[in-house]
Amino acid sequence: MRLPSIPWSEVEHRARTVPGSPVTRAGGADDLTVRGLVTDSRRVVPGSLFACVRGATSDGHRHVPAAAAAGAMALLVDRPVETSLPQLCVPSVRAQLGPLGALLAGDPARALGLVGVTGSNGKTTTSALVRGVLEAAGTCTGVVGTLGAQVAGLSRETALTTPEAPELHELLGAMVEAGARRAVVEASSIALDMGRMDGLAFEVAVFTGFEEDHLDHHGTVEQYWASKARLFEPGRTAAGVVVTDDPWGRRLADQAAVRVTRVGSGADADVRVLGWRTGAAGTEVLLGDDAGGHRVRSPLVGRVHVTNLAAAWATGRVLGVPPDRIAAGLAAVAPPRGRNTVLGGSGRPVVVVDYAHTPRALAAAVDTVRDLTGPGGRVHLVVGARGRRDRYKRQGLGESARAADCVWLTNEGSHGEDPAAIRAELRLGLLGTPAAVRTVPDRREAITAAVRAAGPADVVLVVGRGHETRLLDTTDPRDAVHLDDAEVVAAALAAAHDGDDGLRERAS
Repeated sequence: MRLPSIPWSEVEHRARTVPGSPVTRAGGADDLTVRGLVTDSRRVVPGSLFACVRGATSDGHRHVPAAAAAGAMALLVDRPVETSLPQLCVPSVRAQLGPLGALLAGDPARALGLVGVTGSNGKTTTSALVRGVLEAAGTCTGVVGTLGAQVAGLSRETALTTPEAPELHELLGAMVEAGARRAVVEASSIALDMGRMDGLAFEVAVFTGFEEDHLDHHGTVEQYWASKARLFEPGRTAAGVVVTDDPWGRRLADQAAVRVTRVGSGADADVRVLGWRTGAAGTEVLLGDDAGGHRVRSPLVGRVHVTNLAAAWATGRVLGVPPDRIAAGLAAVAPPRGRNTVLGGSGRPVVVVDYAHTPRALAAAVDTVRDLTGPGGRVHLVVGARGRRDRYKRQGLGESARAADCVWLTNEGSHGEDPAAIRAELRLGLLGTPAAVRTVPDRREAITAAVRAAGPADVVLVVGRGHETRLLDTTDPRDAVHLDDAEVVAAALAAAHDGDDGLRERAS
């Protein structure tokens, strides 16, 4: 999208609206204009306002010379910098990114009805389902999340589940240009904690569920929950849809100061799950609400999607979508890439590729694939853990892996950590398991071996990376290699089951 030129005086005025942020302006006439807000000096183009953000390992103030050389028109700083460029000095540059990012993108969110989706698991799938419901109602809708940004047949990759505020507002602007009238935004806890969602007002905020995660950032589970609960504050959202099948969801529904629609299997749910069944062909859910009973069908596979479907149904109802349009939208949404992606079958083992990377998500994924096994079939699980992230989860992942019949421990990207040490922590949770446990450090080899070892009635579950296509074992992002779990699975199915069946016997 072509960004608008914004007068320097308007930038100063918007900056002064941020609570607790006295602003000092140094240089720049009122008719000076800037175009676009940038936080990375390598992305500066002529006319940009460069925001000097302090990060965990870098300080944007040190990159002012590079930004100036690239054509930055002005600076947003938290301390004066020696430069000829005009600058606004504020107490917190990060606190300004949402409001100023919105202004410099043309305030696109004002032209959009927004739905925010948060939760430890299920954000991506639920966001896709909500978008499908709104599209079925005739509303062009964009989505921003883990799988990138999509609208009207267009797509763009994003580095983060919830992009930094300037990029997020630019994406919303592109959606408006493409004809969107609504947008669904995945809201990660880190994004909420760091203010990336500031400057946005949602019609509905959705909470898909909760378990411990990202404590390497948040410190405690209470702080993690509080970050997600911010999405349900008055002024940030007009209404909430909350899955209440866990204590954290019930707590949020009780404490939220906005109107909440409760979703779940409990008797107090406003949208109640009355029954469900799932198999290789998809999932069927019977829901009850104030309009009666509703049968919903979806090509999504697995019990993990039952509350995702129910939450999307409830969101549609809150937004006034007729029940028949909601049902049609849910039925039309294909499984998002890397979320219970089903491969194989037809005489070959079924293989499921999923993003499950928390203990509860892994347990649910194993339960799901157990439903897909044939008579006497076994579950083969290919599992690892990400390096330098949430080390506390590893033993819990091992405990959840105990439900499989054969566990293939492998690498998931060590990011400079010792891969053997990561696998050793997973093994702690597997102690005493009746499952056969094999260690195959190379992920490609582990997936291939599991597929070769599986019989026609078996299911292979490959977890942890889902849609991701780059694997990193050092601290330098330039060392990342291409590895797509689904691609490896497809090749293994073709090689092992079109060739020598004896390979299965040797691998097992």
